[in-house]
Order: sequence, then structure tokens, then C-alpha cells
Amino acid sequence: MRPAIRLRYLLLVFISLAFVSLLIYYTRELQLYWYLYIIPIFIAALTFDVIGAVITGLLSMGLMALWLYREVSLGLITGNLANLIYEISFGTFIFFVSGIIFGFLSAKQKAQQALLERLSIHDRLTGLYNYSYFIDRLNEEVKRADRFEMPLSLVMIDIDHFKEFNDTFGHVKGNKLLNKLAKIIRRRLRDIDIVARYGGEEFAVLLPGVAKEAGIVAERIRKAVEAEEFEGDVENPRVKKTISAGVAIYPYNAGDDTELIVNADQALYSAKESGRNRVCIYSRESAPKEQVRGD
Repeated sequence: MRPAIRLRYLLLVFISLAFVSLLIYYTRELQLYWYLYIIPIFIAALTFDVIGAVITGLLSMGLMALWLYREVSLGLITGNLANLIYEISFGTFIFFVSGIIFGFLSAKQKAQQALLERLSIHDRLTGLYNYSYFIDRLNEEVKRADRFEMPLSLVMIDIDHFKEFNDTFGHVKGNKLLNKLAKIIRRRLRDIDIVARYGGEEFAVLLPGVAKEAGIVAERIRKAVEAEEFEGDVENPRVKKTISAGVAIYPYNAGDDTELIVNADQALYSAKESGRNRVCIYSRESAPKEQVRGD
């Protein structure tokens, strides 16, 4: 929850506390109005979970105790005082416990909602963003690039001969390779960069504000993967793997988000066709032939 919204709810808690306290003070009908304190407690429990319910409950009980002390000291309460105190104590205990329970349920519901939101935008195997989230963010980043007149680079990455690896070592080892590769990519990027599992053994990286340096970033990832060892089997416990990458830059060689994907994918195709284990940058003139590295 954003800080501004939390502040609004906090003000709402204090306003409701003040309203109920003033209502009791001016009507002097504690027997009738004490249960209204459940309103700020539930608001606090909904927003701040158990801690909010406990703090607000203690505040409300303190306010009622002050009111009761004043009424007794001034001799304004008539009738059976013991029964009144018992009724108030029992009622406050009930709504205090209810607030805590509600706060616990609220915290649990928020945790489940956060988990569902995370699963809806993340790939469960690698922990990276999934395809749907990537497409949404690509659209947003293109609009932001237009608004602030800044470049946006897209790097498409594909594991070389991944099918052969799966056929040789099995899908479990293939999944471990994907997971490890995702971590290698993530460690070579900035916090503001967006990396997603595009599909199968293919990954996509968005680099906001980056143009010519995109090829350098892609090459850094390629070298890191090339230097790494991946888990194989008993006969080949350590296996070397490589990646190919294609780079396209908005708005220099793409007019929109769709064209950016097409051109980055075309550059990736060029990297694989020209020998794999290399980075190719899309070029309209060479369509595409420019390479950062060539073996």
C-alpha cells in the first residue's frame, strides 16, 4: 500500500476515534456508545493488521477509562457502578479481541493476495518476470521513452543448442540451467532494468535509457555465461553452454514496441545463423549484420 493511502487511513482512524469520544463525552451515554469504538479498531485492523488493531484498541480503552474516571470523580454516574464497569470491561474486551482476529485475517489475506500477484507476473521456474508482464512493461517503457525523449534497448537472448542439452541430460537439468542462467543475467543488470523469461529457453531484457551501451551489456552477459559451468550427469558433471543475443534500440531502429521485438528477434536470428555464441545489433542497412563479437 502506498504511503499516501496509509496516511489517509491513519487520519481516518484518528478522526473516527475523536468522533466516537466526543459523541460519548457530549451525550454522556457510555452504555449506548462504547461499542462504536469497534469502527476505528476495524479500520486500523484492515489497514495496519494486528498491530493497528492492538494500538487502536488500547487507545480506545484508555479514552473510555478517562471518561469513566471523570464521570465517577465528579459524581455524574448514578445507578449500579459495578454493573456499568463490568459491562464496559466486557464490551471492550470483546471488540478488542475481535479487532485482533480481524487484523490477523487481514494480514493473511494480504499475504495471499501478494503471493497471487507475484505468481501472476513472475515465471515460477526462474523467478523472472513472465511474458505477459514483459509485454505490459515494454508498452509502458516505450511511452516513457517518448515522453522523456530517451532511448530504450531490447536484448533478446537464446540458449544455444538447448534442445540437445535437454535430450542429453534431461529436463530437470535443463530447468536448473534455466534457473542458473536467469541469475547470471540478473546479476549483470541494473535495478531499473527489466528481465523476463520470454518463452522456453529465450529471455528478454529491457534497458531504459540505454542505446549504444546495450551491445556492451549483452556482451557482458554472453561472456559471463560462456565462463560458467552448468550441471550435467555422472559422465559429464560440468557442462559449458553459450548464448546468442540480438539487440534493437528504440527509437533509432524501431517505430513502436512491436517493431522493437521483431527487430531484436531478427538480430538474434542473425547471431545464431552466423555461428552462435555472439551478440548482433540490429541495423537497417545490414538487416542485420553488425556484430559485437564474431568467431
